[in-house]
This record gives sequence, structure tokens and C-alpha cells, in this order.
Amino acid sequence: MRTDLIELDKIDIYGGTQTRVATNDEAIAAYAEEMEAGVEFPPIIVFYDGSKHWLADGFHRYLAVRRNEQDKISAEIHPGSRSDALLHALGANASNGLYRSSADKRNAVEIALEEWPDHSNNVIAEICKVSGDLVRRCRKEMIKLERLEPQASVRGKDGKSYPAAIEREPRGKTETNSSGGGGGSGGMSKRNKGEDIAFGGADQEIEAEARAMIRRGEMSPNELDNLKTATAFDYVETAIQILERIDPNDAKRDDALLRLNRWLDKQFVPADS
Repeated sequence: MRTDLIELDKIDIYGGTQTRVATNDEAIAAYAEEMEAGVEFPPIIVFYDGSKHWLADGFHRYLAVRRNEQDKISAEIHPGSRSDALLHALGANASNGLYRSSADKRNAVEIALEEWPDHSNNVIAEICKVSGDLVRRCRKEMIKLERLEPQASVRGKDGKSYPAAIEREPRGKTETNSSGGGGGSGGMSKRNKGEDIAFGGADQEIEAEARAMIRRGEMSPNELDNLKTATAFDYVETAIQILERIDPNDAKRDDALLRLNRWLDKQFVPADS
């Protein structure tokens, strides 16, 4: 990386690396006025691939310089492609500069999902410096609107592929049998009793998202058995969610709930000493 004065005409601002919904004309005018008064601004950031300088951060500064009819701007020049510039741009201004609006954050997520649909929600969230929940909601909506194809598997932070439903893959010990058959359904390994399985990727984030999906009914409750961090509360909350689906007009509802009540009573009977 080096810092140098670079001609505006050598910078590509039309390569899809602008991740805001729109530029702010008031900010451009204010920057231009301050520049005329002698205020020094931080260099913009560009990525150079040998033929083009891709603008990654500093669109408002670039436009302010052009408004002042100047032909050069101070820039940090990094080696890299348009893709590298976009990776940087998607998380730019997360904590400084002209802060991003909610629409800007959403726009960044949508661009990232279109560019890398096979990346997990947590990876996209890290790139865009937003919450994983925002990415999950955007992905779901884009699939519904047919702007995005559903993915059978996604790539985690460690570069490995995981089933898209839970975005994880066990590593280390997995269940196998002596006849050579694969353990688990859908290619997912099950956890044997007493085995400590280390999960790849961002373990806590991935499993938290999987547990939330189970409670929302977006994944089979049986998947709780595959989550290393699942607690008794997760099983109980999931069971309650399922029980609440019983039709209040079902003639067998009361008998079924009484059966459940008898089962619960037995769980609190102290064991004989």
C-alpha cells in the first residue's frame, strides 16, 4: 500500500463498488467548501489491478474534489481487483466518516448476497459489518422475490462448506458404522453420547442461529440433538412451540394435555434413596 496523488480520470467509480443507496449532495457540498478553505481530508482508498483504480472508499470526497474542479486527489493505493475493492467498500463507514443509514446497510447486504450467494449469513455479516439477523432477513426476502437462488450449502468463515440450513459442519469425530455407511440424514453427522465434537466456523453464532431457526419452526426439532450448545430450555421452548400448534377444537386436546401433565408429574418425583 502506498499513498499518492492520483488523477480523478484514472479512478473507476462505475464498477459497482458504491454500496450506498445514493450519495449525499449536502455532504459533497460541505466537503467541497471545507476543502476550499484548506481542510485536509483523509486519502480515499482505491485498489489497483494493473489497469484500473477501483474506488473502494471516499465517493463523497472524490465528488467534492471534482466539484471544486480539481483534477487530482490523495489516495491510498492497494494492490487488488474490483472484488477486493468491493469487499472493502461493503464495510466502509461502519464506524467513521458519513455514517450509513439503515437503507445503506441493507443495500450493502443485498449487494454482498448477489456477489457471493454461497457465503454464510455470518460471513456476509462480517463483510458488511452488520448483524447476522439482518443478513438472514435479506436473504429470505431476496429468495422469496426470486432475486436470489436458495443454496444447498454455504461457505463458513473457515472456508469450509456447511449445509445451508444450519451453516455448520462437524469436524473431528463423526458418527460412522462398521459397514461403512454414512451417519446422519442429509449428510449431517450426528453426535454420539459422550462425544465432544468441535464444530467448524463461528460455533457460537452458528448454533445460536440454528436454535432460533428450530424455535421458529424453520428446522426440524430433531436437529437439537446435533447442537453442542443446546440446553434443557431449548428443548422445552421447542416443545411448547409445537404444543401451541394443537387445534383448540381438537376433541383429543384435553386428554393429550392430561397425558402430558402426568408425564411432567413423574419427572419431579424424587428418586428412591
